Amino acid sequence: MNGLAFLAALRKDGNTTPFIIFTGKGREEVAIQAYELGADHYIQKGGDARSTYYEIVQKITTCIAKKAMEQKLNQTRKLYTNIFNHLPDPTFVIDEKGHVIGWNTAMEKLSGIPARDIIGKGDYAYSEILYGKRRPILIDLIRDPTLVIEDDYQIITCTDDFFTVEKNIVGPDGKQYTAWVKVSPLLGEQNKTIGAIASIRDVTAKKQAEEKLRQAGEYSRCLIEAHIDPLVTTDETGRITDCNAAMEKLSGFSRKALAGTSFFDLFSEAEQALAGHRQVLEGRCVREIPLAVCDDKGNRIQVLFFGTPYRDTAGTIRGVFVELHDFLTFPVASCAAIEEGASRHKVLTSPPVP
Repeated sequence: MNGLAFLAALRKDGNTTPFIIFTGKGREEVAIQAYELGADHYIQKGGDARSTYYEIVQKITTCIAKKAMEQKLNQTRKLYTNIFNHLPDPTFVIDEKGHVIGWNTAMEKLSGIPARDIIGKGDYAYSEILYGKRRPILIDLIRDPTLVIEDDYQIITCTDDFFTVEKNIVGPDGKQYTAWVKVSPLLGEQNKTIGAIASIRDVTAKKQAEEKLRQAGEYSRCLIEAHIDPLVTTDETGRITDCNAAMEKLSGFSRKALAGTSFFDLFSEAEQALAGHRQVLEGRCVREIPLAVCDDKGNRIQVLFFGTPYRDTAGTIRGVFVELHDFLTFPVASCAAIEEGASRHKVLTSPPVP
């Protein structure tokens, strides 16, 4: 076969090795055919031999450098394609004209549309897949901030570079999901915006867990508030974490004022309260320890201390649940009088300070 036939056979097999035609045939149609078949260069014989062969060397060097660059570029593209498809969140990319140029594996799974069927499409084709209608969506604000979009979003974060929002969407299966959508610019040379990237994260389970936690918290508060006796919860150090209205009434201090203060400072017998608290942290349920609470008016209120440990899901003790039974109240001139009669007992004479 001749050179052109050899070139055609290589390219037909997918061989992209650089190919230079060096021929004595100077017809223009031969050169055109060579380039159409995939030749990198066409050099005609004749003229000064030194100049001709210098040109060949230059063409070979150029071809090798170009081939090496293409191989490196292909490797880089494969690397980023693998990373892109490995992302757990459905992600797609559009160029500055709104054509889809990236559609990862997670996006294929979410939409049910393979990348090959969406790559290259514009005119808001991606919004039709996601929302059933071709129209501007959040990602398009990166390309054109003046666009008007129909969706209602709860903004999570917003900077000059990206948005993160929360939105309820209906998936291909007809179920409603809560999703976080993040869009950011696709940057090219000199940090010029050449497109936009959007990622979608399903946070339905997270939102459901948060709602259950909120409901559990409300349920716990209702239980605490419904109790007729003063109730207090503390952490391992004895700092008050919560209390009910009965405790506010007993002490004269608001829940907000008590939160974060030392539980032991409520009692004239602080050491006894501390000792009972330690027993509970050791895993014991303490019953009927006589103590005296000094309220905001200087009244010394006799109470019985009941303490129970509360544990996390792993069974580790995280604090103490305290119930106080008021069984005797009598006024005194001031807490200072109590302190004078029992100098080693600390008396609460002002609202606790966190």
